[in-house]
Amino acid sequence: MLESKIFDYSDYENRLAFNQELMILVASEFIKEATGLLKQLHGFAEDQDWTNLAIVAHRLKGASSEVSSYGVNHGATEIEQLAKQHQVEGLSECLIHLSHEFELLKAALIAEILS
Repeated sequence: MLESKIFDYSDYENRLAFNQELMILVASEFIKEATGLLKQLHGFAEDQDWTNLAIVAHRLKGASSEVSSYGVNHGATEIEQLAKQHQVEGLSECLIHLSHEFELLKAALIAEILS
């Protein structure tokens, strides 16, 4: 069984032109921004505010692309699609999974970029 990647270090490095200082800055800012976006997602999901849920999921999807994420990007995409379709079913599980993927990504960025 192949272990899935949390993020693509080589892509991230290429994306930021091998600039270590920029890589550190972007990773650090991503963690801060994504933490806030996840809180917003949970609030909008609880309120069933589909429009803002889709908007915030889209923002998280874009932010996670900047750090070459796999799991967070995929999870945010799923939530964005569910919100656009106003689907409650499966949303709670997707939010739990997204939060888990974010914690994995955060740990990987800390270990590989910020340490």
